[in-house]
This record gives sequence, structure tokens and C-alpha cells, in this order.
Amino acid sequence: MPQYLSDSPIETPDDDRYGVAGFVKSIAKSIINLHKPVGTVIALNGAWGSGKSSIVNLIRTEISAAQSEAGKSELEKLVVTEFKCWWFRGEEALLLAFLQHMSGMLKASLGDKALNTVAGVSRPLLQATPTIGSALAAGTANPLWTVAGGGAGLLEKWFFKDETVEKAFKKLSKFLADANKRFLVIIDDIDRLSPDEALAIFRMVKSVGHLPNITYLLVFDRELAEAAVKVKYPSEGPHFLEKIVQAYFDVPVPNRTDLNAAVLSLIQEICGSFPETQRTRMGNVFFDVISPYMTTPRHVARLGGAISVTWPAVANNVNLADFIALETLRLYEPALFKAIRERRHLVTGIRSDGEWGARNDARFNPYLEGVAEARHSLAKNALQRLFPRLESVGYTSQSLGRWDVERRVCVPKHFDTYLRSTLSDETLPVDKISELVRRAGDVEFVKQAFREAGRTLRRNGTSFVPVYFDELTSHVDDVARQDVGPFLRALFEIHGEIDLAQDADRGFMAMADTTLRLHWLMRRLTEELTIDQRTAVYQGALEHASLGWLIDFARSARGDYQPEENSGPTPPERCLVTQEAVGPIVDHALAAMRSAAVDGSLLALPKLVFVLYSWRLFNGSDPAEVRAWTDGILKDNRMVLTLMRALTASSYSVGMGFAGMGDRVATAHIQVFVPDDMDILDLVAFRAALERIQAERNVDTGSLDAVKAFLEAWDRKRAERNR
Repeated sequence: MPQYLSDSPIETPDDDRYGVAGFVKSIAKSIINLHKPVGTVIALNGAWGSGKSSIVNLIRTEISAAQSEAGKSELEKLVVTEFKCWWFRGEEALLLAFLQHMSGMLKASLGDKALNTVAGVSRPLLQATPTIGSALAAGTANPLWTVAGGGAGLLEKWFFKDETVEKAFKKLSKFLADANKRFLVIIDDIDRLSPDEALAIFRMVKSVGHLPNITYLLVFDRELAEAAVKVKYPSEGPHFLEKIVQAYFDVPVPNRTDLNAAVLSLIQEICGSFPETQRTRMGNVFFDVISPYMTTPRHVARLGGAISVTWPAVANNVNLADFIALETLRLYEPALFKAIRERRHLVTGIRSDGEWGARNDARFNPYLEGVAEARHSLAKNALQRLFPRLESVGYTSQSLGRWDVERRVCVPKHFDTYLRSTLSDETLPVDKISELVRRAGDVEFVKQAFREAGRTLRRNGTSFVPVYFDELTSHVDDVARQDVGPFLRALFEIHGEIDLAQDADRGFMAMADTTLRLHWLMRRLTEELTIDQRTAVYQGALEHASLGWLIDFARSARGDYQPEENSGPTPPERCLVTQEAVGPIVDHALAAMRSAAVDGSLLALPKLVFVLYSWRLFNGSDPAEVRAWTDGILKDNRMVLTLMRALTASSYSVGMGFAGMGDRVATAHIQVFVPDDMDILDLVAFRAALERIQAERNVDTGSLDAVKAFLEAWDRKRAERNR
């Protein structure tokens, strides 16, 4: 299991990211060269997360390597053991566990005689504890003894009433002094213990542990230990530990360069390399947001563990720099992270003019609650790096488009992907959009991709077609020039299939539908071409275009040179095609409309009213041909109902409650498009056809209700005009 996933200490020098090898060798050498130690205590001092346990592992590895090289030397006689004090809770459990550890260590090396002498030395400590002392006096067992694995029998085995403590200690000391062995007892994680438990460890080492040929390596945070001593023994302070510890080694603080290198190495190991084009962006975010929070090896390991779990869910679908920065804030600045999460609408996008002054620092206040004052400057830098809207300069929609391509968190549609660790349905996986761009020249592939998008629904009921268009509009620079023509041919051909009613924006701020999105995309794809090049591309793509799109394109191309009222001429560089190409395109659209009118497919087109007025426009604004066709369909109930629906729209209103509570739900209203001067339809005959349908008995109830609502709305509209 990788170190970053388990947050476990390293085991070998090969895993050393912080250059502590020299420090480790010094300690190992000191231990190896100790001559006849007598309860010598070496302390390894370091704050939380500084890598103390990793250094302990490396010391053991260094000693083991030295022993392997030495062969049959004195080094072979050094026995290294570790007492895991944090496995036990309570002073009595610690005492019993420590004594059992000592007895097991000595028995394995020196036999049962040494074990028996441990009992006499241990008796004062055990009798001093309330529970064990009373149990010994009463001769009863105690559940705590089972922690050490021996129960009452263990105590009975250890205690010999006919031998004094002094005699037992001398006997044990002689065994150890005469033995051809040395012992290193490592006691790590002392600062995980409660103050009383930590003091119990120090007392044990000072008393029963003060024996020949035994060295202790105690690992703890000296500042915390001295604070614990001060609470228990106010007059002692640091002097208490000075009487126990003979030598202190302070864990070296990793330099900033090594910490940064470790973080970047972990990012690359877990997430892969970031694009060369994003090097500057990654550097800015790294040094302003990520690096300042990485002050210890454990901070680095903890970040690595976090991103190893969260990255796979969004891999390559978010901006890597933004992702790592937000994970850093989530771990080490949770109040700021929460404020960002709750203020999506205030941090994403670009700011509006006058939103706040360039020097108005009050904009940061909502995000700084819960952030330590010493880190306010850091938090402000992080906010501005991640969310340019909070900078003191303005940005344009062009910048927002560039950020969209980079999938930065400041883009509204990408924000949820970061916060929910799942790809938002407002965007597409990078691999999918990349494949679509790469295969833009494959007409059948493009058509299949958009058909599938039309069949796939999002949470809001729309299809993925608008998402495809929005993503492609952001990635037009990646489409090869030779693929533009085939790509547009595919989209022009299936426009009718993917122009879905549910994909049109609704409401007061409605702005776009599939047709308009296709206009935006094709203009972006061809904006670098000359007008002659554009004309050739569009003419080729229009050969098999769906009728609805052909009509819309022809009308737009014609409008560039024959603008409607209140609109000026289009600059040549913005025209879709050359003026000479407009006539053939309009004729092509007109011929297709006439053919569709004959076979009845014209009625199936969405935006039928727009289509009929376009037919009129293409005929030189002469309504005769259109009128002849609409007169003919008024005899068919099905066609009349289709035409009625094409002339119907819905609007919604909400009572504002100026004199009361107001409405919470909008009210639907039927609107009809039947102006008195409508010359493409005989309104009298059309109304008569609707009334005829009302009188028939074989018409379904839904159609009858729709006809009734239409006629009532028509009457209201007439009444309003006649006021």
C-alpha cells in the first residue's frame, strides 16, 4: 500500500523525501557506539507530523544494515525491540504491559533466571498502583492483568516474598552486566498518551528500566511532555525530563524545497502530469494556495491520502491545479472551504460592472469567518487565485471561455464537479469531448454522438445536446481545419433530429435553442476562414441539410444582404456567404419547402409559423403560394389541429402581492399568434375549421379542450385590440 494512502511512516531510505539520511545515521551511530550503557535514555523530539516514526523506522533499518555488514561482531549482540505504549490505556495496563515486554525480551535472550529477577524489581511499581496493590494484598485477580496476558498467575510467578527488592535488582543487574547482549528499547508515540500515562512511561524507564546494557529511545514532542510534567509537578518543569534523558535529538525540519518537491511528486504519482500549457497556472496556484499549508511531512502525506481517494472520481475532468488547491482548503482551511461551497453564485463567473470597488476588501469578509487572523492574507490569495471574480480587475466573457476550456472551478458549470466529486451533467467527460474533436471529420460518428446526446436526459429534463454544443463551442480551436466541413455537414444533416423542444431555454431570460447554438458553433468554427472559404464549406454542408436548418440558414444568409427594418447591413467579414451564393441557397431552400408541402412533412417542422413566413419571404414577400397551401389543409382536421398548435404558445405570470401575500406558483396563460393582418392564412376559414372540429363527436377530448382554449384566447386578444 502506498505511503500516501495509509499515512504510515516510511520503512526504507529509498522512501526518504526530506533528506534525513544523515540525521538517521548519526543517531544510529550513537546507539551502536554506546559502551556499556546503564539505562541510557535517548530522546527523539519532534512536533506532530514531523516524521518521528519514519525516522525511528530508518534508525532500525540503519542498525540492521550495520549488523549485516559487521558479521560476527559486537553489533550482532545488539537486540532491538519496541514497546508500543499506545496500544494500552490506563497507568496500570501500561505498567503490566511494560513489565511483560521487558520479561519477554530478557527471557528470549538470557533465559528464565533473568525473568525471575524482574519480579522483585517490579514489585514497588505494581504495589504503588491502587488497583493492583489492593489486589495483591487481598490475593484476588484483576481484569486489568489480562492486558498483559498473565492474570493473577503472572503476579504470583513474579513475586517472591523471601527476596528483597534490592537483592532482586542486584541480581538482575548482574545478569545483564555479565550477559553478552545489549538491548535497545524503542518507545514511540508517547505523545499519543494522556499526561498521566506519559508520566508513567517516564517513571518506569527511570526506575525499573535503569539497568546495565539497556538503552532507551523515547520518541515524543518535548514541548507537550514538559507541559504534562508541569501540570503534575509544577516545581519540576523541564528538570523532570532532564533527570531521565541523557541526550536529545531534534527531528530536522524539512526545508521548503523538499516539502514542495514531495507534494509535486505525490501529485504526479496520483494524478499524472499536468499539461505544459498549464505550467504557469499550476505554479501560481501551488505557491499561493497549496504550498503554504504543507509545513510538515504529515501534511504532505495527508493531502496525498485525500487526493488518492477523491481524484479517481473526477480524473482529468477538472483543472488539476484547482482540484489540488480545493482539497488543500478542505483539509486545512475547512471554514473557508465551506464558505466557498455555500456561495457558488458569488464566486463563479465574472463580476458585473459596479459589483464592488477595486479596493473594497469587504468582499472577502463572508469567507474569512472561522479563518485564523494570521491566515487572512493567505485566504484572500487563495480566493483570488481560484475565483478571478474576486480579483480587483475585471474580466470579459472571452476570459470565461478560456477558463471553461481549462475546466476551472470558477466556471459555474464545472463548480459542482469539484464540490460533489462527480461530473456535473452540465459538462462532458474530457475523454468524450476529446474523441469528438479528434473524430470531427467522421460524419457518421458525429451524427451518432449527437443522436445519443438527444436520447440522454439530464436531471432538468433537457437532453445533452446543448451540453455538446456548449463544450464544442469552447473547443473550436482544437478542431482540425480539414474537419470543419464534414463536421458541419453532419450537424446540418441531423439538425431536425436534435432540435428538441425541451432543449430550448424557457422563461423571462430565455435566450437559446439548438438552432441558435448551432449558429454560434458554426460561426466560431469558420471565423478564421475567408468569406470565399466559408462559402465553399457551407455550400458543401448544406447539400443534405435537414429542412428546418436549411430554411433558417438561407434566411440568415439572405438577411446579411437584405436586412430587415431597424437593422443595418452586415460587415462583409461577418457575412455567412458571398452575395452571389445567397440566391442558389435560397432557391435550394424554396424547392425543399415546396417538396415538403406536397408530401405533408412541412407540417411536422417545429417553428411552423417561422417556416411559413420564410416561404413567403423567399417568394419575394408574395403570400399567394403559401396561402394556397394553407387553404388546402383547412379541410383536414389533423392538419388544422397541427396548425393551431403551431400558432399557440404559453406564458406564465406571478402575482407580486402588492396588496397581499402574492403568489408562490406561476399561473399559465395561453397565447395565440393570429394578427389581423396575417396574409399567409385565411383567418375566417381557419376559425370556421376550428368551430367545425368543436361540433364533431369523433374528436378526442384533449383536442377539443385545446380548441376551446385557443378560441377563448383568440377572443381575448381581439377584445384587447378593440379597446
